[in-house]
Amino acid sequence: MLFNSMRWRMTLVFSGATAILLLIACYVTIRYSRITMERSADILLQTAAKKVRHELAHLQPNETTLYELTEQERDLTEENIALQMLNSHGKLVWSSTSQMPVWPWGDRDDWRGTSFRFGSDTIVIGLPWLKHERSQERLAITLIVLSLFIFFTVTGGAWLLVGRTLSPIGRLAGQARSASVERMRVHLTAPSKDVEIVELVVTLNGLLDRLAESAAARGRFYAAVSHELRTPLQALYGHLELALQRPRSETEYRVYVEEALAQTRRLAALVRDLLLLNRIEMAPTPSSEALDLVEICERQLVHYASLAAKRHLQLHTEFPPFLEIIAPTNHAEMLVRNLVENALKYAKEGGQVRIALKSSTPGTDLEIFNECTPLAPSELERLTEPFYRPDSSRNTATGGNGLGLTICKAIADTCGWSLELCSVPTGFLCRVHFPC
Repeated sequence: MLFNSMRWRMTLVFSGATAILLLIACYVTIRYSRITMERSADILLQTAAKKVRHELAHLQPNETTLYELTEQERDLTEENIALQMLNSHGKLVWSSTSQMPVWPWGDRDDWRGTSFRFGSDTIVIGLPWLKHERSQERLAITLIVLSLFIFFTVTGGAWLLVGRTLSPIGRLAGQARSASVERMRVHLTAPSKDVEIVELVVTLNGLLDRLAESAAARGRFYAAVSHELRTPLQALYGHLELALQRPRSETEYRVYVEEALAQTRRLAALVRDLLLLNRIEMAPTPSSEALDLVEICERQLVHYASLAAKRHLQLHTEFPPFLEIIAPTNHAEMLVRNLVENALKYAKEGGQVRIALKSSTPGTDLEIFNECTPLAPSELERLTEPFYRPDSSRNTATGGNGLGLTICKAIADTCGWSLELCSVPTGFLCRVHFPC
């Protein structure tokens, strides 16, 4: 649970990065300091060796060599350099200090030195190195202490900074918890003026608005379902109750039973369409296959030929010989059937109905026009809502239950097609685009 907190994770990231940088900085500083000191010591020893060699160059190895070395040792005392002379057998002949070990020194790290031959003797020039080692140790301890101080300071600062940076999110969460959900309307306000927080709040408010609209549409759907189911149920109940109030003749009973059968069929159709709508919205999209859209349209026109003839409609078609689309068979059939049925039902008596198929590079278009009274923009926006029908068409003569265009919209959304409904001066036009 601790590492599920963004504040903890970001603090650990800052602390880890700081620790790595401090380790690198300490190593580089100590290493560079040691290399610099060693190079300075080597330069100092080489300079002193050149000076001593130059002073001894005019002498022959004898007793005067010790005198000259003693004189050189006095000149080099200020530079903390010691001298030593060994004979040809490696025996110590003379040393400027008793602390200087006998050459060669091996792995000793308390002295640094160099040597050169002078006749059969060896002249050793040494520099005490122990205090430099101690200074390196003190430098390392100082850097470690300073690094720990910086590490804990950065960790505490990162904790405070990240907490301050994330505090608007906490205030936003508290605002969401305490917000009123009356009528499913929740509006959040940005707790800071940071661009990211403002953008997040705008996005969340947009999501909440869409959820509220979806809940409102769902509420309207439930209310409409209740109304649509209640109407045939009340009619069925009323006719059956009326038929049983007193004995009737066979003819009268037949009239009541036929009316009850009509209302039962209406209920069955409504339940079937509701189940179909739910299956389209909830079930995964079925597999697609190559279909001839011209054949589908012609088959539906043959099916509804009697309805077109009964209403004396003038039917015009513009079909190519063959037009292939890739789509689920059932979805394509239902879409075309509902659109053709709506066009024939709601066209004015004796009016025109035009159905055209057009192929283009982006895809295929199906256009269905029916001549009728133009619809208002507010009516167009609600045509795909369940059970919505304009007042002019809300009558028992046309039949239907107001779910045809809703099912078409659900099919188009599921399959990735675009459904466009628009009102033109002489009627109503529906256009479906099938992408390639």
